[in-house]
Amino acid sequence: MGSKLVFLAVSFAVGWLVQMLGMPAGWLLGALATGIFWSFFVQKLIFKSELFTVSLALVGISIGFMVIPEELWAYRMLLPAFLLTLALTLAGGILLGKGFEKWAHTTGNTAFFCCLPGGASEVIALSERYQADQRIVAAFHTTRITLFVLVVPLLVGLATGGGGVSLPTAATQPFAADAWLVFLALLGAAVIFCLARFVTFPGAPMFLAIALGFAVHQLLVPEYSMPNIVLGSAQVLIGSLIGMRFDRKTLKELSRIGAASAAALALYVVMSVGLALIFFVLTPLPFFTSLLAIVPAGAAEMASTAAQLELDATAVATLQMLRVLALFIALPFLIKLFAKKENQPAS
Repeated sequence: MGSKLVFLAVSFAVGWLVQMLGMPAGWLLGALATGIFWSFFVQKLIFKSELFTVSLALVGISIGFMVIPEELWAYRMLLPAFLLTLALTLAGGILLGKGFEKWAHTTGNTAFFCCLPGGASEVIALSERYQADQRIVAAFHTTRITLFVLVVPLLVGLATGGGGVSLPTAATQPFAADAWLVFLALLGAAVIFCLARFVTFPGAPMFLAIALGFAVHQLLVPEYSMPNIVLGSAQVLIGSLIGMRFDRKTLKELSRIGAASAAALALYVVMSVGLALIFFVLTPLPFFTSLLAIVPAGAAEMASTAAQLELDATAVATLQMLRVLALFIALPFLIKLFAKKENQPAS
């Protein structure tokens, strides 16, 4: 327990320093780099999934404070373009899986589960039931998420001119108000943590947290904004946990596959940028908001980045969560159509 607290404290310090130096999404990237370094050179640590639920809750509550009621209804205009890009994302992932099977000389099921666009933890767990090589599936998804979380926030931040977001001071709102809001955020995260045990659909913690944050902001403290330290702390947790998952074992598995893994990941990036361009052309959202909303990299990671860079975090969070939810609705049908029958478990 002590080693985990030390690691999280160091991650927080590095994330804070990188943010103060003006690096876009510094909290997230600083903690991500710390997690990778720690797993390679200090100690591999295993964290319970509940800690990620806490980070989702803190991100959701922060975004809930940013929701503008008048804009919610306007999001219906994004639905046709979202459905199109979702279909193209699924089709692209399946085609990429077909190519990955040939390049890497893996089984069809291993390639199929490697290239599914999202829901990494659940896809990794499900892959074992269909006799896919879970080591390769886990390594590929861990690297995909790490790559996107490292590259996308940095590129968006540099392109939009978003730098470090300073900690809240008395010049913006009273310190007592900040302390009270931090307490409310922690209390809200505890509530979401408990509710998430009973409401288990994909993205549930963030959906619930956004609704809770919105209600608290509208009904109790409409004149105040959530202190940046709350969102920053959530990004530290996210970055630390993702970075810690990328370890020597992951790198070894990717090296065993060889250049095929690098080619597949590069094509994933190209596909995501292309889909973001399509979504940008079809909707009124700016390109970089579209990129954060469409790239298959996780709702919490992309939404918190949008919030820190003062982009439309609500739209990003909503579309990312809908993508994950849609994937899980479609997953049984995709498995029936594309998983090799000879590898499926006996009924």
